[in-house]
Amino acid sequence: MTAPAVRMPEADDEPEWLRLRRELWPDCGADQQELEMGTVLADADRAAVFVSPAARGLAGFLEVALRPWQEGCPGSPVAYVEALYVAPAERGRGVARVLLEAAEAWARDRGCRAIAADTPDGNQAGRATHRQLGYAEAGMRVRMIKTLLPERIEAEGPPA
Repeated sequence: MTAPAVRMPEADDEPEWLRLRRELWPDCGADQQELEMGTVLADADRAAVFVSPAARGLAGFLEVALRPWQEGCPGSPVAYVEALYVAPAERGRGVARVLLEAAEAWARDRGCRAIAADTPDGNQAGRATHRQLGYAEAGMRVRMIKTLLPERIEAEGPPA
């Protein structure tokens, strides 16, 4: 089987990239999604996106950014996979592998000694994919949040 292709996105990819982002984060509005996409594209030295073309549209995408540090990771900067999504019809074909390999090469080119990613506790397939590709689980986190201005949240709604 031939490995899926991977490349940086082109202008024509943006509607498909947006569609896949909306599948990954359905509660995030299109305006916010487009703002975040523009941020990722604005500084190729700090963040990158890779896409994997499919017969029609995109099979998946990955967004990676440089962070000054990440708990449990050696050195600075650390590459951090902000998003990894493969369309359901394209899963099991090696798309996640080639996207992660592209991100790892990008990170090495920028002097990173480590790359990190989060995956939800219940995403067993995502965790298995990362382990299969050499990633080790480094612990579990629980995010704690305290609302400081409840009247604003009631008036404006929860953040996207």
